[in-house]
Amino acid sequence: MNQILEVRRILLFAMVCFCASQMATAQDLARKLDLLNAYPELIVVNGKISTIDASNREVQAMAVKSSRILALGTNDEIRFLAGPKTEVLDAKGRRVLPGLIDGHTHPHIWAAEHWLGAEGDFTSKQYNDPQLKIGYALGNDQAEVLRSLERVARERAQQVGPGKWIWLTAFGGKSLPESRKIASPLFEFAGASGPISTSYLDTLAPNNPMMVLATEAIGPSANNTRAKEEMKRLLGREVKTLQARSSILWDVLLKGRPKEATDLLKRELLQCLAAHGVTTFGNHYYGAPSIMAIYNDMYSRKDMPVRWAWYVGSLFDNGGSRAGFDMGSDTGDLPFMYRNLGDFRSIGNDYIWNAGVSNEAWEVGFMCTQAKPLKPPPSGPMNMLSMITSGVQPDCSKGVDYEASEGFRNVRAALRSGLRVGYLHGYSDGTYDAMFRILDDGVAKGEFTLEQIRAGRISFEHNPMIRPDQVKKMAHYNMMPGFNGYQVQGDIKGGAFLKAYGENYMGWMAPMKSLMDAGAHPVFNTDAHITKVPYYAKDMDYPEQWEGNIWGYIEFFVTRKMPHDGITYNRAEGMDRVNMIRAATIWGAEQAMNEKNIGSLEVGKLADFIIIDKDFFALPEDQIHTIKTLLTSVGGNTVYRDANY
Repeated sequence: MNQILEVRRILLFAMVCFCASQMATAQDLARKLDLLNAYPELIVVNGKISTIDASNREVQAMAVKSSRILALGTNDEIRFLAGPKTEVLDAKGRRVLPGLIDGHTHPHIWAAEHWLGAEGDFTSKQYNDPQLKIGYALGNDQAEVLRSLERVARERAQQVGPGKWIWLTAFGGKSLPESRKIASPLFEFAGASGPISTSYLDTLAPNNPMMVLATEAIGPSANNTRAKEEMKRLLGREVKTLQARSSILWDVLLKGRPKEATDLLKRELLQCLAAHGVTTFGNHYYGAPSIMAIYNDMYSRKDMPVRWAWYVGSLFDNGGSRAGFDMGSDTGDLPFMYRNLGDFRSIGNDYIWNAGVSNEAWEVGFMCTQAKPLKPPPSGPMNMLSMITSGVQPDCSKGVDYEASEGFRNVRAALRSGLRVGYLHGYSDGTYDAMFRILDDGVAKGEFTLEQIRAGRISFEHNPMIRPDQVKKMAHYNMMPGFNGYQVQGDIKGGAFLKAYGENYMGWMAPMKSLMDAGAHPVFNTDAHITKVPYYAKDMDYPEQWEGNIWGYIEFFVTRKMPHDGITYNRAEGMDRVNMIRAATIWGAEQAMNEKNIGSLEVGKLADFIIIDKDFFALPEDQIHTIKTLLTSVGGNTVYRDANY
């Protein structure tokens, strides 16, 4: 009996010693891990986390280390990884999604009408510069707009002082469609001979460089003589419309003021992208080189709130007919630009990388359609502006001189040079036929292979109408068209096309589901300023219900119903919700040439995610617009948090 007790005492002592040694080992290990900074910086628990991976896996929790996802699993599995300094983010049972990717938007353009226009009083005081404020000439008819323009020009001249810039916007009526009919025809622009000309503006502000824009981002504009002189001195050329909004703000008004420029752009990115769940956007910078310097400054200071997939891009040349990279050539139509640029798609860093080259308005000169209009089209040549506003396009069957188009030649040259081409306008079925012509001929002649083209993921933007027979061919070439919803309705572009050709072409309207069913990966984008501003400061004509609400844009592609007029645009093209989120995340990442890093929540990828207040997958589809983004995280760093979260 005494022997048994002794054995028990010995065993108990051994167990105590063993446990003590194990505890010491665990403590040493914990200390080593802490010294090595090996614990995750963040864990997210209690979530309905949609990974949007290939199997659409859902998990409760995830761990983030060094901006990337370290692990996914249950609450217990992920909590086990936490260290003494790990931040614990409780999702509180809410839906967690990958960060949204807006494949086409223009924050450095939207910033102008937002912060110099709608918030002009704040901005001009914040930076102590009265030039950083847009003056608005408003009126209900043309005479009233002109009287207002004269009054506001005089007032602004007094406020800014001699030699300083005056930026005005002319707006007629209470909506963009009204202003296109009232204010836009007042300009001497694109063949029109309205009274707002250089000589007229010289009489209003002879001692100031002054530019006047009309109605919306794509509206006409005019500059006085002083403005033209300053533009040529500072920029090397006169700029108008979209280029003016970008270049004058960043390359002129904020030139030599990097702190203010960075502060202003960051404010736009935070309030108008991150706050709505956007963690990556696609864009080029419209001929304003200061933009890249500002983003680079933010990146170098680790202060960039969202990611940017940028394109080497182009636009109209000063509002005229040219639309390309015509840098000169020594062999036919192969510009030096493409021969020397090189293929650097996907090259960059985690915040800024190249997504390819773009000749955005490449279709100038060969837009056409196979559709038959309700009424005979007007005789005589049609310009780009009239086609967009009237919806009427030339008949493709009458023949198209592709070789006369600089945009056509430039895009072909880029593809021949092995470059990735994207961010191209798609405003007519004839535009896609032009691309098929390049691709079919190029593959047949051995200029490039089908595999090279598919790997290049040619992307078109807007795409309000696509012929049904073109869908399979787009999938065959692995094209990635992007869709932004508002372009199918209204008084221009897709809306104007339907009015000119009839609702029997409704099946052409943004066929997102058909493309998906054919094997393509269509992409979601907004091409809009996702913040509510006064009607006269809107950049694009989207429904009022979408103002400040990216989920309204997303809802449309599920329901296909416009909220302001109740019109349904081909319900058969409605996307199921899983694939709609794919279009706004992982397919957007593919279009941005960076799916290895973003677009889904998988181990090793960047930890870009959002938490929303309602379950996107369970909510009635006509209530998707009521979703609010509560938190946005980029690389595990919270860049937006709702005040109530």
